[in-house]
Amino acid sequence: MQKDNAISNCLNAPLISVCIPVYDTEVYLAQCLYSVIEQGLADFEIVIVSDASQGQDEKGRSAKRIIRHVGKEANRYRKKRGLPPVDVRFIEHKENRGILEVRRTLVTEAKGKYIAYIDSDDDFLPGALSTFYNAAINNEADIVHATFISGHFDKDGKFIQSGKEKCSNIFYGIVEKRTIITSWLKGELSGNLCGKLIERQLIQRAFECIPYTECNMADDLLIFFFIALNAKKYIGLDKKLYRYRINSGMSSCRIINNLQRWHLVCSSSSVFAVISQWIKDNPNYFSAEELKTIKMKTVYYLRNALQQMHETVIPELQPQAREMLCEYWGESFVNRIEESLKDGK
Repeated sequence: MQKDNAISNCLNAPLISVCIPVYDTEVYLAQCLYSVIEQGLADFEIVIVSDASQGQDEKGRSAKRIIRHVGKEANRYRKKRGLPPVDVRFIEHKENRGILEVRRTLVTEAKGKYIAYIDSDDDFLPGALSTFYNAAINNEADIVHATFISGHFDKDGKFIQSGKEKCSNIFYGIVEKRTIITSWLKGELSGNLCGKLIERQLIQRAFECIPYTECNMADDLLIFFFIALNAKKYIGLDKKLYRYRINSGMSSCRIINNLQRWHLVCSSSSVFAVISQWIKDNPNYFSAEELKTIKMKTVYYLRNALQQMHETVIPELQPQAREMLCEYWGESFVNRIEESLKDGK
């Protein structure tokens, strides 16, 4: 009986699980949801995880209320076009865990063969899910990467595209096996999880290598590191499928006025601790040049954390913020990178 149920669940699983993390603000969540639910693909689900967010939209609605309202309205749109309704599931963390653990919960709850992450302030362009899925099936790819377009909406709701046609590196064509992580380290393709369709089992394998980690920075880097290690085929599409809203996400500069929030920035050091441990356990996997690149990525994130501390942490918390940064990254490392910032290096 258990075997029969397992087969039934597999057969009833959707093609794609669209996974949406929610944190801090719900200002753009409704627009994001409309862009997903109104996709023409017949068979997909939406999984939304809130990281104990207290945010509201301009109408004072919580994430749960937005989802309930948009879900009903958008599914009426689908019914008019002969499309089945979309299953939308909402899960809330009781306490803030950070974005990496939100992504873990999303994958744990998802049922689809493929995962498509989208941030709650971004949009899918029309036809995105069908294009992603067809590319994955036709090319037997476990990673499909599409072109981002970036910009902002003006006061009249018109999207103003930025100067760059794409806001993340993408390799147009096919990359296979070991070359996937090599290409990522060279910067030929980005490690962003959004704007990609990835086999769920591949992401699950990645999380099996990652212990519980509270962080809001470098989460994509850590997860994609292990995805790239195990992936078989990547394909990059010269098609604009994902619309990225500039300066609205959690990585944009916002005032940090409590140490819990600063802790989530500092804890990005855990990302590199996990990667370093894997490298120690597999000492012959990377070349000297690749190891140098990984070290440069580590320095980049500490430099970014220091700049964020000086620019966004309120003055009265600066001494405690620096002390916490040293606890996570090591005082000598922080001192060295801080000096290089002063010297303009």
